[in-house]
This record gives sequence, structure tokens and C-alpha cells, in this order.
Amino acid sequence: MNRRVAIVFGAVLAVVTPAAAQTELTGTYLPLMHEDYIERGPGSFLGDFTGMPLTDEGRAKALLYTSNQPSTYERQCVAQSPGVFQYRPVVMRIWKEFDPEGRVLAWVIGGDYLRGDIRIWMDGRPRPSVNAQHVDGGFSTGVWAGDTLTVRVTHAKTAWIRRGVGIPGSDFTTITMHLTRRADLLTITTIQEDPYYLTEPHVVSRVFQLNPRATDGTRQACNTANEIPTLEDTGDVPHYFPGRNPEEDFMVRTFNVPKEAAMGYAETLYPEYRKKLKDVYAPPAACWDRAPGYCCGWIERQGLPGGAPNLTCNDGGFAELGPRGRRRATDR
Repeated sequence: MNRRVAIVFGAVLAVVTPAAAQTELTGTYLPLMHEDYIERGPGSFLGDFTGMPLTDEGRAKALLYTSNQPSTYERQCVAQSPGVFQYRPVVMRIWKEFDPEGRVLAWVIGGDYLRGDIRIWMDGRPRPSVNAQHVDGGFSTGVWAGDTLTVRVTHAKTAWIRRGVGIPGSDFTTITMHLTRRADLLTITTIQEDPYYLTEPHVVSRVFQLNPRATDGTRQACNTANEIPTLEDTGDVPHYFPGRNPEEDFMVRTFNVPKEAAMGYAETLYPEYRKKLKDVYAPPAACWDRAPGYCCGWIERQGLPGGAPNLTCNDGGFAELGPRGRRRATDR
């Protein structure tokens, strides 16, 4: 009899006990700005496509970009890629929506006015037709694998992948997201694939920290305004003709980075590429003077807009601070 009771009791627990993969993601998260600070904070330089496995088409389109394009009326409220939050220094908010029975119907990643909300459906609904409407946040489904929520995003509009440099994503782009929370830290890994603009998956991993005292991070309304007076009523759209982008060789001029590395070829993403450059690369003699702050953690900008908070310089190949508090490269 006791054995039967135990069996029945165990069966009941199997029904009423939530699955192990029920990690709570709800909350407001702040980006940890000590991690990949330049990309997450002030943003990369024009002509810096390092770390992006671009196709020839993707590279050509990115080189047509100018920094004042987003300031034109027709582009001021255009959402960027659903994965652009990996490159943004803004608060991210996650909440859940329930069905009538109280089960989690969807998780929502919101709080960023530069992209649409990512609504992650958890009810197993089928993915729409490839001809279905594409929206700013795309169409997402999720499934738990242990403590990690794995998400598949499709049906997003064509949009810039990484803010500030014009790297494009087509409306056939797909993003796989892995969200893993440990204590108050949330690690999000995005794997973006695009048959038109990427030669292989583009992988980004970032960490966010739960902050109960942070603002809600609710999405703000976007209002257009005249940001470029010289273009008022002209009908002109800022652009470069092919081959005429003056920033195409910026990384070469400033940091001696080989042009093929700056232009986003897949080969440059792998450690083996360092061996190829070992005997030919020469660090710039005065990196700080060429691009203030970029070479050493933005340490002189601490306390100023865009400054890296609570960081000290650890450049490995630079000398101690000079008389003006600037670091200069050594011959090593």
C-alpha cells in the first residue's frame, strides 16, 4: 500500500511541479559598460566594420552610409535590427504575458525606442509564411533548454545591424538568442544569419545586470524634428557615391589596421589571422593623439558624457601616462 501511495504521490508531483526550466527573467536590466565599452557606449567609427563577416553586397551598402542619414525626417523613427540592443547603452526591460489559464504566453524584451519590442511566443504557435508581414521586432518563438531560454527571430524588417556605422541586415535575416540568468546577471548571446549581407553567422555576447531601482525602461515615443537645417526643404538625402566614402580607410590611417580587417572579411574574425599579421603589423606611434580615448578605455573622459565609468587603462602595449596624462605606444 505504501508503495502505491508513493507512486501516486510521485505522479501528482510530476503534474503540479513546474518544469525545471522556469527561470524568472522579469525585471529591468542595465548594460555593464565595462564590457565592449566602445561599441555599447559612444559607438564605433565610420569605416570600422571589424568583427563583421560581410558579403561584398553588405560591404558596398555599408560604405554608402553617412552618420547624418538617421537625422533625416524619413529615417528618424525607423527601427533598427531586433538585436541592436547588444550595441546600445540603454536600459532593457523584460516582462511576461499570460494566457487566460495563467500560463506564460510570451516573454517581451522592450524598453528601446530604436527597435520594436521582441515578443517571444511560448505557446508553440507555428511560424508565419515567409510572405507574411515583417515588423520592427520580428516574429519570435522560444523554448527552454535547462535555465536558458532559446529564441528564434524571423520576419524582421531590413535594418541596420550595428548602430552608427551602417552595417545592413536584410528582411531575410534570422537571429537566434540565448538568454541565461544567473543571480542578478543576464547573459544574452545573439547569433545573426543573413543570406544577403553576411558570409557566416555574426555572434555577439553581452551581460546585463538586474537593477530593481532602475527606471522602467518603457519605450519612448519617437518624434521627428529638423536636425539638419541645411537639408530643410531641399529633398537631398545624405549619401556617398560608390568608392567615394572618405572614411573607408579610417582604420588604416588611424590605427594601421589592414584594410581587409577593417572592411569585415570573415577571415579576420579568427585567432589564426593574428599569425598572418604578426610580422607585418606595426602599432601606431601615438594612438591617443590620432583618436583620443579610443586606445585606452576612454580614461580621460570619465565623468563626461560618453566616458567609461570606473575604468582604468590596461592596454598591455602602451607606456605609462605621459606628462599630459596621455598614454603613448612603445616600440614593443
